[in-house]
Amino acid sequence: MQITLLFTSVMIQGILGAFCVRVPVSYIMSIQPNISLFHHIGLATPMSSILQLILCVGFMLWLRKKGMLNDFSNTL
Repeated sequence: MQITLLFTSVMIQGILGAFCVRVPVSYIMSIQPNISLFHHIGLATPMSSILQLILCVGFMLWLRKKGMLNDFSNTL
């Protein structure tokens, strides 16, 4: 069950990063006047990475608070 929790958290993190950050930011930036791929639309990927990093750290802190962090390192 613990491995399932780990894989589920990674799946949720990826979906949130892609569909809640990368796609909306790319669309909003693409409808702006005088836009270029490298200056504005390309910011969607780093913004998504920041969200995913925050989610990973938050999940790790939650696991540590629950006392489950050592269990994952022993099973992998």
